Amino acid sequence: MRGDPFPRLGAWVKLPAPESVELLALAGFDFVVIDAEHGAIDTRTMSTMIGLARGCGLAPFVRVAGTAPRDVQVPLDAGAAGLLVPQIEDADRARDAVRASRFPPLGGRGASTSGRAGRWGLEALGDYLRTGNEDVRLVVQAESAGALKAIAEIGEVPGVDAVFIGPTDLAVSSGFGENDSALADLIGAAERRCADHGITLGTTASGNAAELLDSRGYSFLILGADTTMLRQAAHTLVSAVHTATTGADR
Repeated sequence: MRGDPFPRLGAWVKLPAPESVELLALAGFDFVVIDAEHGAIDTRTMSTMIGLARGCGLAPFVRVAGTAPRDVQVPLDAGAAGLLVPQIEDADRARDAVRASRFPPLGGRGASTSGRAGRWGLEALGDYLRTGNEDVRLVVQAESAGALKAIAEIGEVPGVDAVFIGPTDLAVSSGFGENDSALADLIGAAERRCADHGITLGTTASGNAAELLDSRGYSFLILGADTTMLRQAAHTLVSAVHTATTGADR
């Protein structure tokens, strides 16, 4: 799979409702990221979401809370297509993520073919191990000024498939406003480093998605969260009625 294109357009899933995954599939997304870092999603719901995403033709990723075995083992055994690992500051932290999520010799992940990742025991052990090391995508999140300066070293760690620039935590950790020109310069320098080293890069996007994909070298984008989409759509509907009734009162 590593030679295949990265799925391009994704969305965060923060609501503990499998129906969110189905609705995002119907909207035409390529992948979802089930948010086990910031979302109130238990492991049972996560597993259901992963299976449903696969059935709907979506690549199911999980953003984990950290690199403890419990954080990474459950989503991987449940059949996640990849993990997003937050707060990767340097190459050493990236190697920690690899060790937690890859089988030997790359890492120390425990093996069991009895889950969805092993086709409920039908997968041959060798194929299961190969899939875990070669097909499952490991995406590490660069979310500080130091991480962006080390982004080439992070992205070149064996076993890391892509780096995701997290602009909100980056702004908070660096003391910048989200529209600060110094922040834009920092991100631009990181983008150039990734382009020079052939590192697959992703981030969040809104109205600038085309620019990020076409001009700035990003391979994949997360366009928003199920919570945000619901709030914005609801606000638009209510505001339209308020506007119409206010005009009628005149």
